[in-house]
Amino acid sequence: MSNWTYINGTITVSPMGRTQHEKTYILNTVLDHLPRVTGSEGDMDIYINQKNGTNSSCSVDEFGYCTNNLIDSYGNKSQRNGWLRTQDEYILTVDASLRDREFLETLKEFNNWLCRLAKRLQIEDILVKVGGYKESFLITDKRVYNNMFEYPSWSAYGEKKSSENWCEYLMWEEPRDEEDNLLCGKPE
Repeated sequence: MSNWTYINGTITVSPMGRTQHEKTYILNTVLDHLPRVTGSEGDMDIYINQKNGTNSSCSVDEFGYCTNNLIDSYGNKSQRNGWLRTQDEYILTVDASLRDREFLETLKEFNNWLCRLAKRLQIEDILVKVGGYKESFLITDKRVYNNMFEYPSWSAYGEKKSSENWCEYLMWEEPRDEEDNLLCGKPE
């Protein structure tokens, strides 16, 4: 007879990024580089859902320009009064039925995975149950993981801690000359 452990729950995270595509790219890259939570017949599965709607906006595009692809309050494209709207939050659903695993070994692997996630992405909410035959542990306190977040170097918090978030290298740069003209990327 085999030992089984289970992981089920959701984690709401906010990746950094200036556009929806950049946020999604950073989230996927972070998840691809996290340690595995393993079982003999398969590892933990992670499902990504972007929350509906938008909760963030900026009056310029990712290059710092007011362009005609920004959307006004009525949903129309507008050169002057438009906004680049994004959704900052993604819901990660974690699910695992792990064979040949002891409860404490699974809890340790999952906590290692979660700590690495928390260093790179802001955890907004969490509700995850890790269970075995006779034991289970419910993770609901996001404060522990929020304190692990490494703010980017340009953040006011990051400057105080003199840290650099691992995700910073994933964001594209805007190459400009001495007169602040964009050198490539966006046609004039």
